[in-house]
Amino acid sequence: MSWQSPVLKDAFYWNMRDPVGEENFPFELECFGDISFDRLPEEEYEQSRKRGGDGYAVSLTQDSWLSLNHFRCERLKPKMNKVSLYIRVRMPENGHGGLFYSDFMALSIHSSGLAELFLGVKIPTGSVYREIPLNFIPVGGWMDLIVTIGDGSLRFYCNGIQYCHIPLRQTITSPFDDDIVVGAFRSVKPDTYGGARPFDGPSSCQIDTLALWHRVLTDEEVAFLSGNDTVAVSSPVNGRSLACRYYNAFFDASAEKNTALCSAIWTQLKKIGNADPNRPLWHLTQPMGSIFDPCGAFYYEGRYHVFSYRNINYLLNFSSLDHYVSEDLLHWTEWPIAPFADSDCDLFCIYLMNHFVDDDGNLRVLYTGQGKNGKCGILAETNDGMVSYTGKHAVLRTYHHDGHVWKHENRWYTITSKLCRGKRENDQGNPVMLWSSDDLESWQEEGEIFCQKKTGQNPEGFMEFPYLLSFGSKDVLILGGWPVRYWTGHFDWNRKRFIPDSEEGTLLDITNPFHCFNPLCVDQQGENGGPRRILMALYIGVSSQNSSLLPWSCAHVQPRVLTLEGNHLRQDPLPEIVKLRKNRRHRENLVLCSGEEAVLPYTQNSMEIQAVFSKKASGRFGICQKLDSQTTIRIFCEPKTDSFGVEGDAQYT
Repeated sequence: MSWQSPVLKDAFYWNMRDPVGEENFPFELECFGDISFDRLPEEEYEQSRKRGGDGYAVSLTQDSWLSLNHFRCERLKPKMNKVSLYIRVRMPENGHGGLFYSDFMALSIHSSGLAELFLGVKIPTGSVYREIPLNFIPVGGWMDLIVTIGDGSLRFYCNGIQYCHIPLRQTITSPFDDDIVVGAFRSVKPDTYGGARPFDGPSSCQIDTLALWHRVLTDEEVAFLSGNDTVAVSSPVNGRSLACRYYNAFFDASAEKNTALCSAIWTQLKKIGNADPNRPLWHLTQPMGSIFDPCGAFYYEGRYHVFSYRNINYLLNFSSLDHYVSEDLLHWTEWPIAPFADSDCDLFCIYLMNHFVDDDGNLRVLYTGQGKNGKCGILAETNDGMVSYTGKHAVLRTYHHDGHVWKHENRWYTITSKLCRGKRENDQGNPVMLWSSDDLESWQEEGEIFCQKKTGQNPEGFMEFPYLLSFGSKDVLILGGWPVRYWTGHFDWNRKRFIPDSEEGTLLDITNPFHCFNPLCVDQQGENGGPRRILMALYIGVSSQNSSLLPWSCAHVQPRVLTLEGNHLRQDPLPEIVKLRKNRRHRENLVLCSGEEAVLPYTQNSMEIQAVFSKKASGRFGICQKLDSQTTIRIFCEPKTDSFGVEGDAQYT
């Protein structure tokens, strides 16, 4: 390989005439799927040779990739906290997907054009596979992508332009062992789902050269690999590039448990995120990235807390928990990330968790962690007001998928869903399982208390997020899924079974069938200073629709007060909302004929509508709200069929 540049002389690299590495590292990449190794057209051939390549490229599809077994990858892991990555790739305009993945670093392009790095780093509490947004880049054609890490900083280059310079306060590490994958992303997740297959390969791409160094490349070397004489710096500072800086600074502030700094950074991120007209104003969203299942909901020392998975890309992979805090359920801030997915028992992902107070008055959590031994129930505690979570260890090792903890008489109990993937006989779907413990450490399986039935809509009988709640003389079992349903009845402590009043469950919400919800937040703001149960729910029907703004998705809808009225779970708006009311307009005793409308003009960008419809009315009627010249939603009721619903643009309903 005499044509190779001195830049590559101390690199581990692959040219793509065939999948064998350079002569000092002749490890062959294994091929999966539809792959070809092709000589490039003459001009592209010369550009490849100009950078030290061999003029050949591997062509990959969304379902093909190259891989090197992790036992053969040990020599590639970073030494002395320094590493550089170079990948020359051709992608279609606006293309996206995983380009390089290893147990210490991964490089991907998000559908928004955001270049992202996942990097294994050490933090004070352990090791985490950190998600790092680099910057938004123009995607298309041949791209020379370079990442250099060392001397306390991370730099990212695209086509010879430096797009970011990020302070890196953590030491590089490999939190786990895995293969190298070229042309896809991966998360092993050793649980019932498997998950060893790589995913998110670009729809089509070509890769010319791949190289790794255990040092930081110089500007001259970066310029050479980019086919340029010098390195330029991308100087414009806009909202999206600032958001990347804030997002990364938030991680550092979280690792240091700096609550005030995290809240200040969140405020700046929100200002940028609120430029998106599709973003709800009074529902909780993540400024950049996803907000998903509301977990850990709890009222503590005058504050409301709720958590969700921290991901911009690859939801539920390597995700720690974002922690949102409010004093009035209307205005939210974000506290340090916690718990971090930073231990062997949860490094691949943290799922739904719940808080409770133990016999000694300590605040504890039980959550589903996905770690090296699969999915387990993880017990931990927080002794600093829900900022840090310590003492993590697996206590439910056989299986655990969501659930919550309570005490009855002198024994602790938890319920969890057991995933059976439709393999149970007849109409039996996923069961709700009960476990008990004397000390929160050793748990005993008590058996099945209820079962989700298989239906035409739900042929596997899938269920998750089980909640068993007491409303005095009645108990209510709520099961998550598509959609969420609940059963009223009572829990028979002698038989350890939930006995429903009716076999058929009731929709938790008839207008938006939420998949995930959380009813575990209880404060003392109810009638006569009594307990009040707050319902929080996920809505997935909103997201960024503008590629020039920040990527975000989903919302936690405005919390509601949850009460039991007879056999019906009633949801009421929070009384706190009265603080937001102004410019009230009122109409009453409106009688309309078929096709007739009463117009109430209102031009504000948010409003609360309170409407009472007479059951004596006939036909279908309601409110038609025009959001703009193109978008209309209809809120309707039909007394004869006792039906109610919303129709219109999914972004708003």
